[in-house]
Amino acid sequence: MSEEAFTIVRGSVTRQKPTTIHTEQREPTQQEIDELYKERITSETELPPMQPLLQMFGVPCFYRGELVADCGKAKSGKTFFLSILMAACLSKKSLALERAPLPSSDDSQPADTSPLKVLWLDTEQSQQSTQEILRDRIIPLSGINPQTSDISEKLYAFNLRGLGFDKRKKMVEVALRTINPDICIIDGIKDLMTDINDAVQATTIMEKLMSLAKELNCCIVCVLHLNKAQQDRNMRGSIGTELTNKAFEVFQCEMIEESDTFKVSQTFSRKQKMKENFYYRLNDQGLPKEADFHEQPRDAKGRWVSTKTANQDEKSKAELQQLFTKAMEGRTQRPFGELMAVALKKCGVIDSTTYYKYLSMAINYGIIRKEVQTETGVTWVELCDNVLPF
Repeated sequence: MSEEAFTIVRGSVTRQKPTTIHTEQREPTQQEIDELYKERITSETELPPMQPLLQMFGVPCFYRGELVADCGKAKSGKTFFLSILMAACLSKKSLALERAPLPSSDDSQPADTSPLKVLWLDTEQSQQSTQEILRDRIIPLSGINPQTSDISEKLYAFNLRGLGFDKRKKMVEVALRTINPDICIIDGIKDLMTDINDAVQATTIMEKLMSLAKELNCCIVCVLHLNKAQQDRNMRGSIGTELTNKAFEVFQCEMIEESDTFKVSQTFSRKQKMKENFYYRLNDQGLPKEADFHEQPRDAKGRWVSTKTANQDEKSKAELQQLFTKAMEGRTQRPFGELMAVALKKCGVIDSTTYYKYLSMAINYGIIRKEVQTETGVTWVELCDNVLPF
């Protein structure tokens, strides 16, 4: 190899040799340490009590300083629920939602249930639709007479649909700081970003709203659609993922199939979870009214199941006898694990918890008995002598 070629090869090898990057280590400044310790929480830290603005079925909800999600498929009643929510803020009660009383400093005085200041930022509907909902739905639901009460001092509605993206996002903060509401509703949150799947924008928006909610001591309700697939009950896009992670509670709206009934359920809460769902229908004037509705239960996969199968208390002795005889598949005894597998797969038992309840009831009825083989330690289930196969 010539000297010139050797020099070229050596230079190439030198250039390809990985270099080690040394990052400069530095000690945190005292200012940074002080800032960190301002955020420290101990068991003795004095913090103001959490303050719910409303309650439903006696369970507090919509807390100051927190984010709340209102989600659902298209035409699932999200805006109807918001109308009920805003009406309850203006009056003491609207359907299932009612004001959570604020403790009074004087025990002899009644708790404070004065109207809340509401900020409604509509980014989705036309100006005419916003006005119609305000005039023909929210005000009638609140029971307030606009002729004798200045409702404009408590409810501030702004339609931001016609603004450009940058202006719309800026106006949200301007409105929050100017109105300084008790509760703010952003319908819908996706219109504050250019790409619903942009994770950076989603994180930035959530951090900003959390900061504003804490600073202004208000509750911010973010409205967002669920994914379009029927069985997919996750909120759309990266903003939906961030909202799910950051929300203090999540309310899900849906219209029950083959009925005229709307349903609102609290699917998540960081505090006290609601066990009841809120059902309502629309009256002749198009206003929501509470409905007494008994919904058909679903199994773990979201499939409808019969009420009789889901409620073990309705299983009669004859039904249990038929169930376990069918699960035996012509035998008089069977290993416990095999029997349960057949019952779950072929006999309509929805889960293992329900199976164990049925098993206990069948044993009490004398339909079956359990035995453990001493040689193998395997548990067997046997049909009792007075039970004949079908």
